[in-house]
Amino acid sequence: MARSRRTRAQWMSVILLALLPALTSLSAHAIAAGTPALVQSQVDLKQAVSIAQDAFGGEVVKTEEVERDGRRLFQIRLVNEGRVRDVLVDAESGTILNP
Repeated sequence: MARSRRTRAQWMSVILLALLPALTSLSAHAIAAGTPALVQSQVDLKQAVSIAQDAFGGEVVKTEEVERDGRRLFQIRLVNEGRVRDVLVDAESGTILNP
C-alpha cells in the first residue's frame, strides 16, 4: 500500500511539473491583461506540510524555510516507517521539487 501511495504521489508530481509551464503562461497572460492570476497564491508552512504528508506520509520532525536559486522553499523532514525523507516544497506554487 505504501508503494502504491508513493507511485501515485510520484505520478502526481510528474503531472504537476508537466502542467506548470501552461499554468505559468496563463498567469503571465492574466497579469498582462490586468486580471488576477489563477496561480498567484503563496503557500504557507502549514499548507506545505500538508502537501508533503499527502504525498509521502509520515511524521514531520523538522521544517525550515530556505532560499535556493532565488526561490523561497520549505524543507520538510518526514519520518515514515523508520525512513527519513527531506521534501522541498516551492513556497509560491506548492509544487514538490524533489521526489
